[in-house]
Amino acid sequence: MPPGADSKACKAFILSGGQLTSKPRQESALTVGDLAELYLANRKVEPNTLKTLTFHFNHLRRILTPEKSLDSIGLASVQGYANTRAGEKHHGKNIQSYTIRKELRTFRQAWTWATEMAHTSTAPTWRLKSLEFEKDLGREPFRTYEQIMQKIKRGGLTKNDQGRPWETLYLTSSELSEFLDFFADTAKNPFVYPMVSFVALTGCRRSEMVRSLLDDWGLENGRVTIREKKRDKTLTFTTREIDVHPRLANVMSAWFAVHPGGQYTISQNGSPVTVDQATDHFKRTVAGHKKWSMVRGFHTLRHSVASIPASKGVDQRYIDRVLGHQIEAMRKRYQHFFPKQ
Repeated sequence: MPPGADSKACKAFILSGGQLTSKPRQESALTVGDLAELYLANRKVEPNTLKTLTFHFNHLRRILTPEKSLDSIGLASVQGYANTRAGEKHHGKNIQSYTIRKELRTFRQAWTWATEMAHTSTAPTWRLKSLEFEKDLGREPFRTYEQIMQKIKRGGLTKNDQGRPWETLYLTSSELSEFLDFFADTAKNPFVYPMVSFVALTGCRRSEMVRSLLDDWGLENGRVTIREKKRDKTLTFTTREIDVHPRLANVMSAWFAVHPGGQYTISQNGSPVTVDQATDHFKRTVAGHKKWSMVRGFHTLRHSVASIPASKGVDQRYIDRVLGHQIEAMRKRYQHFFPKQ
């Protein structure tokens, strides 16, 4: 140890690997930019989760500024961030409070992590429950295409209000069949129709679809294994088995006969399709269609798999097993479909 070193000098000496023998320089305070760089570089999470965290930090750096030190951020600064975000729009829609809460929850978790890892000695002094947010609009109930059109035709809705119900659209059995027929006739890339059919007839998540392997399919037994990430975060993945719909069995049999190779179920030129590529092909296929362009993404197909069986009186436990990791709030949103008898 350097002669006469105090606790700070000893810490600096150890952290420098014994190279520091003179008076240590004053440690600079960790900034918002530093925190973002450290946290994102050290998080071992799924690519989609990392992408979401990056979006959160992009907003945090933009509003709080990268140079702002953590020890200068208190409740007033965080409330200012929340107020600024609440006044912004995304695709013409106001930023909802639940989105702002997610961003600030990421900020606090990252800050707490940095404190535990000794990157900073300053812990966050603010809590989410101390902040004031606008009340969320809440989720619309699941509705069919006809029900949404009736709501809009009544008039009196703003452009933003007209867009919200489409976020919870679900297709009826006949509409889902027509939708898949449209993809079979229109999709330009051969993997797109089986990709959409896979989600539409199992209710799997988009991320589960892209990680699916050829070995997961047992068409001779009428079952497919879904690899999920959300059920137990201590494991690389868990699985659930789903009965293969007759139409899906035909679609996948035809697809496997011309599959380009590789290990993944949905593949383009032998390489796996990414989440972004899947969404891009989906949106480009439905773009411009009067009805199907209202299907905003794969989540609508998952809504349909939750809602169609419920409307036919299928046991809730079976629906939960098919969809995987269902929470009570989600169940309540489609339970109104259950026949009263």
